[in-house]
Amino acid sequence: MTIPRSEPTIIDASSAAVDSDGRQRSYEVRTFGCQMNVHDSERLSGSLESAGYVRAAAGDEPDVVIINTCAVRDNAAGKLYGTLGQLASVKRRKDGMQIAVGGCLAQMDKQAVLDKAPWVDVVFGTHNMGSLPGLLERARHNGEAELEILESLEIFPSTLPTKRDSAHSGWVSISVGCNNTCTFCIVPHLRGKEKDRRPGDILNEIRLLVEDGAIEVTLLGAECELLRRRVR
Repeated sequence: MTIPRSEPTIIDASSAAVDSDGRQRSYEVRTFGCQMNVHDSERLSGSLESAGYVRAAAGDEPDVVIINTCAVRDNAAGKLYGTLGQLASVKRRKDGMQIAVGGCLAQMDKQAVLDKAPWVDVVFGTHNMGSLPGLLERARHNGEAELEILESLEIFPSTLPTKRDSAHSGWVSISVGCNNTCTFCIVPHLRGKEKDRRPGDILNEIRLLVEDGAIEVTLLGAECELLRRRVR
């Protein structure tokens, strides 16, 4: 069994983060779904900024839109494809704009995302969020959509750079995936088998958050109760 890497992930600068006139390209991450997706979106933002992108100012049309999807909540599929339909007209008038779709619905639909919305530039899943800057660069260079869905986790998302939405609170993932097979739940199919982070890595991340000003930390995982048993 492959154990996901737990050391910090370095994101290289991307040539696609800068226009031909030297202007940094802007991005916007739209998050659908659960708190884990909010955590993941902060990692996507951090990865993009490490690659050289800048967050779009409120009210501005971004150069890159990333939709981090849910496969369950609030008519997930309808919400995604409705949003992509709205973005299609924006992309037609904004030269060079890119659209990326990631998260649980992307992990589930795979090629179907591109079949239904061929104006999408990148589709990535729950196991390869750190690949986003490289996929955007390849799509821009090659002039065609990039689809990359992995079937197992290679690195913990928590090792990616982060851009926190709140200065006073933070999300800390203690595990990814789930080993249960509840009839009503799709998490094991889209997030994979449970993979736990080392307690020392979790405590170190919490310590860094507190040093950075956080006064509230929320632990995320399918079964957070298991952490208490593990560290006794």
